Amino acid sequence: MARPEDIRPITEGTYRERRSYLADHVFLTVPGGAQPPTDLLGEESWASLTDLPTDVLLRATDYLGSMIDDMLIQAHAWLLALPTNPATAPFVLDAHLDAHDEFQAAPFLAAHGFYRQATAALRNALEVMTHAARFAVRNDQAGYRAWRNGSSDPKFGNSSDLIGGNAAVAKVDAALGRPGIFGAKPPGVLRELYRDVCRYAHSQPGYTNADIWQSNGPVFIGGAFTQFWLDFCDVLLATYVLLKIAYPSLTLPDVVDGIAGNAGQGWKGLAVNAVAAYFP
Repeated sequence: MARPEDIRPITEGTYRERRSYLADHVFLTVPGGAQPPTDLLGEESWASLTDLPTDVLLRATDYLGSMIDDMLIQAHAWLLALPTNPATAPFVLDAHLDAHDEFQAAPFLAAHGFYRQATAALRNALEVMTHAARFAVRNDQAGYRAWRNGSSDPKFGNSSDLIGGNAAVAKVDAALGRPGIFGAKPPGVLRELYRDVCRYAHSQPGYTNADIWQSNGPVFIGGAFTQFWLDFCDVLLATYVLLKIAYPSLTLPDVVDGIAGNAGQGWKGLAVNAVAAYFP
């Protein structure tokens, strides 16, 4: 637990000091139901749980607030991109919601200093949307049901290949030029992005929390957060392409404008043309 002399008070953005329950009426089902605590965590354990992550959050919102704000806006836009009627998007609605969970959780994790876990969440979003698009382009209802009920475990590379084998998708990839989005040898955009975020998901050497923090943690590392934000944007753009392939009626939200023009190396210089092809 931090000593009083080890604490620096918040002088700007003091709204960040507040911590309180939300009123019961804001929930459909009330967790805890305003009952008194029955197993209260002790003060020292509370401090151990919150002191370092809170420090990281305050520093991240001090210096990188616009990046955090951008990701929150993008996550909300993703949520609203599909209609809520499952019949209109039978293969992608559940995966779309799963991806939203990851796009919502990832910035929260990164803002508290858990950069590896945040990037691993991006992997989950990219993977779930790739599988959904695979079943959609093939109208594979049996395969989709097996995936969603856990009796089948599709592989990312296989799903990417099956999407790329679709005639309409292959035509766009050919126009973009090798390796395109769905190429395998050499790897296209989808495999390149997946490889990048998998390094964090699998805690490969050089991509662990300890490697990033260079200490115990979490601690605020501005460069690591910035890299996470860039990865977030690259993965988000790829998932919109996958969503468009699976749900052709999709309109690209206005807030996504500009991401393609600033896409990272994983997009191999194809982002602007890919968006123009899929969202004319």
